[in-house]
Amino acid sequence: MTLKSFFLLFFCFLFFESQASSYKVGKDYQFKTIKSAIAFSKDYDTIYVFNGMYKESNIIINKPLVLIGIDHPTLDGEKKYEIVSIKSSDVTFKGFRVQRSGRASLDDPGAIKIYESRNVCIEENILHDNFFGIYAQYSKNCIIRNNNIIAFGIDEQNIGNGIHCWKSDSLLIIGNTIQGHRDGIYFEFVTNSVIWRNVAIANVRYGLHFMFSNDDSYISNVFK
Repeated sequence: MTLKSFFLLFFCFLFFESQASSYKVGKDYQFKTIKSAIAFSKDYDTIYVFNGMYKESNIIINKPLVLIGIDHPTLDGEKKYEIVSIKSSDVTFKGFRVQRSGRASLDDPGAIKIYESRNVCIEENILHDNFFGIYAQYSKNCIIRNNNIIAFGIDEQNIGNGIHCWKSDSLLIIGNTIQGHRDGIYFEFVTNSVIWRNVAIANVRYGLHFMFSNDDSYISNVFK
C-alpha cells in the first residue's frame, strides 16, 4: 500500500466515525424497542440497550451496526422465534442475555444466526435454553468470543449445537463455554479457522465435531 493510499483510507475511516451516531434503548430512553432503534439508525451507528426484558420476536440486523447490552438485557424468544438474525456485514453484538428460542428441524432457529456476512463479532453474551446457540452460515472473518452458552438437551434429536458453523471461512471461535447442547462446537465445510481456549461440558454427543473441514487449528480447548 502506498503512503497516499494509507492516508486516504485513514481519512475515510475518520469520516465514517465522525458521521456515526449512538442511540439508547430502554424504558427511560428515546427508544423503547430494539427494532425501532435499528430501523431509525444509519450504517455504523451504535445502539446501547439497557437492562430489561425485550420480547420482540425475531430481531433482524440488516445494516452495519454495533449493539451493546448494558447489564445484560434479556432478549426472550418465548420458545417461538429465532431471536437475533444478523444479515449484514460489519456487525458487533455484545453483552446480551438471549434466551428461549423457537425449535424446528428444518430451518434450525437459535439464539443468534449469522447469514452470509463478513466481519461480525459476537462476544460476551449469555445464551440460555435455546435450540441452537450461535449459528454461522456462508460467513467469513467472524469472531465468536467469550460467550456462555447453556442449554438442557437430553437427546440429540431435540437440541441443536452450541456453536454451529456451516460453509464458512476464517472464523475465530475463542474462549466460549458451551453446555447441554447436541455438540459443543460443530464445523462442516469450514476452512482456515481457529478454535481456541473453549470449554465444552456435558453436551449430548461431542464436545467438538468437524466434517469436510480443513486448514483449521484446534488449540488448548477442554472437552468433558
